[in-house]
Amino acid sequence: MSGQTILRRQSGAHAAYELLRARIISGEISPGTRLTEPELASALGVSRTPVREALRLLIAEGLVDQLPNGGSRVTPLNPADIRRVYDVRARLEGLMARDACVRMTPAHLDDLARLIDLMERLRGEETEVLRLGREFHGRIAEIADNPWCEQLLRQIRGHVDRYRSLSTREPGRPDRAVAEHKAIFEALSAGDPERAEQAMRQHVEQSATSALHAATST
Repeated sequence: MSGQTILRRQSGAHAAYELLRARIISGEISPGTRLTEPELASALGVSRTPVREALRLLIAEGLVDQLPNGGSRVTPLNPADIRRVYDVRARLEGLMARDACVRMTPAHLDDLARLIDLMERLRGEETEVLRLGREFHGRIAEIADNPWCEQLLRQIRGHVDRYRSLSTREPGRPDRAVAEHKAIFEALSAGDPERAEQAMRQHVEQSATSALHAATST
């Protein structure tokens, strides 16, 4: 097999993985849905080989379950898992907020202030508020420069993203998140690492409560 053929196969598998992952996280493919290689290959317009590899990656990530009969399904939502995932996320992001506070510069604060100002002005536009919220968290991670926390978060990122999409379905949640991000920013501005960590953890825990409510209401 030529290197070019292997590269095409890997590229096709990655594209199939990204598409399926996005649809699982958004809920477009519902929890518990049975997945078959022929149907997925037809829907994605690819052969079964990249679909098989994509499913293998999704199973390794925990977003898809391997069934005893050899088939697979989208991993069902589990309220206990939501609590566990968000508990880990709260601890890791809280630590990054603490680290970021110690490393904060006036330029960093100006950048975060811009994001908070945009969130305030765009209240009611949920898609933009959510995008800015993700950017806010990303900037804090960059400032914290804690590769161990980032690596551990990457390992649960698929589940975090999946449950985050659930939490935003609760009416008023994006608007409340603006106030929570503002509290984190104020703690960072005050140069108070302990307060910054606590504000971040409270924000993530509120997201967990919203995700749980959405999961148990469906």
